[in-house]
Amino acid sequence: MNEIFISYASENRPQAQKLASALGERGWDVWWDREIPLGKSFDEVIENALAQAKCVIVLWSAVSVASEWVRNEATEGKRRGILVPVFIEHVDAPLAFRLLNGADLTDWIAGASDAELQRLVGRVTELLAPGSANPVGTTAGIGPVQPSLVYQKTGEKRWLTPLNLSIFAIAIVGAGLIGYLVRGPGREIVPEVPPTIPTKNEPASGTGTSDMEKRIHDLVGSFGGTLPATALARGFHVPDLGLRIAFLTPEQSASTLGAMPAGAVVMEIESGRPMAKAGIHVGDVVLSIAGKKIGSEDDLRQAIFKIGPGKTEYSYRRGNETKMVAVDCPACKVE
Repeated sequence: MNEIFISYASENRPQAQKLASALGERGWDVWWDREIPLGKSFDEVIENALAQAKCVIVLWSAVSVASEWVRNEATEGKRRGILVPVFIEHVDAPLAFRLLNGADLTDWIAGASDAELQRLVGRVTELLAPGSANPVGTTAGIGPVQPSLVYQKTGEKRWLTPLNLSIFAIAIVGAGLIGYLVRGPGREIVPEVPPTIPTKNEPASGTGTSDMEKRIHDLVGSFGGTLPATALARGFHVPDLGLRIAFLTPEQSASTLGAMPAGAVVMEIESGRPMAKAGIHVGDVVLSIAGKKIGSEDDLRQAIFKIGPGKTEYSYRRGNETKMVAVDCPACKVE
């Protein structure tokens, strides 16, 4: 039986071979070579290998994100809850996979010690352990998976399965939080103002708002959902950290029927950036930054603007656990 299935674009064969060798050295049976035996059809061999696998590793690159075969294989791995993303180039994963935390092997050199490779090996070990198979519909990513009454965890991210992603997106919008999707330089805030009235350092409606709404609609539509009318609200994007975060009041949390916790909720983590490397996951609730307790949106804003270069201590809640971590951000500047 093939324990590990590696999905990749043919142009990335050298990277796939390198990773397969590294995993094979640990005694695992890895299916990666797409040479099809005579008399066998390509899709038949692929389907059989996928069906046998206990872990599906997808190598995301500029080529593979556009490959229909790779997307289909990754979708099957995600459906079964055994997909582990690996980034071999600095690219965004396809939209349907962006909530999965992945390992960044863009700078990995075969034979060298690498923290990201060790994270990958640790996750594969968990998936291949006897009795550890994820139920269909949960997600894997990097980190252990545990169920929740309302939603599943991605890695140890308290987030979504394909089945309820539409509900999640609607809950975000219902709580007035589409601002976290805005991209741009610096530490950006999306003000809660009527969309037709531009504010200082903020583009008028039609430049950013329509794009945000389109991306939310695309996210929901990729899973067959629909979206009601939206409202603009505040969110924070810190590109240097690879973080999008928003503060939810208890009332906003209640409006999502408990699907989203109250507090400073991590909305998105960008693979390979300081927050991802420190182990912060989507759905974590940040409790303090550099010793400053985050009890309101204003607390969160002030703390973000005071993050400077070097290591900053964060405390956060994940499920019922409270954790501490030091996040190293050399590019961060106090504003």
